[in-house]
Amino acid sequence: MIRRVPSRGFTVVELLVVIAVTAVLLTLAVPLILKARNSARQAVCLSNNRQVLVAINAFSAENQSRLPEARTLTEPGEYVTWRRRFFETGAIPMVDVWQCPLHKNPQGEAGYTNDGLRCTGDIASSYALNGHVLWRIKGTDREAILADTAIRRPSHTVLLPETNYFSAHLTASPPMVANYYGAQPGPYSYWHSGGGVYGFQDGHVEVINFLDTGSPDCRWHNGQDLTDDPFVPQPRSEYRAHDHPDWEYLVPKIYLTGG
Repeated sequence: MIRRVPSRGFTVVELLVVIAVTAVLLTLAVPLILKARNSARQAVCLSNNRQVLVAINAFSAENQSRLPEARTLTEPGEYVTWRRRFFETGAIPMVDVWQCPLHKNPQGEAGYTNDGLRCTGDIASSYALNGHVLWRIKGTDREAILADTAIRRPSHTVLLPETNYFSAHLTASPPMVANYYGAQPGPYSYWHSGGGVYGFQDGHVEVINFLDTGSPDCRWHNGQDLTDDPFVPQPRSEYRAHDHPDWEYLVPKIYLTGG
């Protein structure tokens, strides 16, 4: 006769041990998965910002080194933004390129009124122009008055900051830093571990905490990076370094904690 050995199943204790080990492994794995996913999305954002910078440089190359105007009149009392123009002309025709995958609510100017003029065209975007180096004149010309050669420190000067604001341009004036114009958490990017993606005039892109764009040396305007006439050299006296130590006391806490 064949002797049959009864099979032995898991005991309750063994089953609980397996469940506990699985739970621990999941607890360790989930943060790593989320971190990897966020890193991948950050890489996409860096690529998007760089693509827009390339389009701006191409625009300048085709327009005697002139930078794009932030807003352009189309009809009396109406205007479109530079983002809309770049989208319609095919410079950046993909909507996804205008938005950071980590940005939950990109906005645009369409429908807003600015200085009595109504915006009839914009793109919901995570990227804006640095309003300190590009004038806000809403003229009928296709380009700004000033050329990119007037920016004296292109590797140090922000041209395309990531934004949490609807405006086509972004500044770092004390009212904006103190969130005077919008609701919390403020107009600047914070969703890259507390920082944001910033594109510079020379074409490189960095992830920087907002406070680091103002101290120890301001990367927004550096004294006076632009003059009325780009052919008139900037005085050496204006090449000074300056910072904004007061920003730490003005910004919402999310820029300090990254949470």
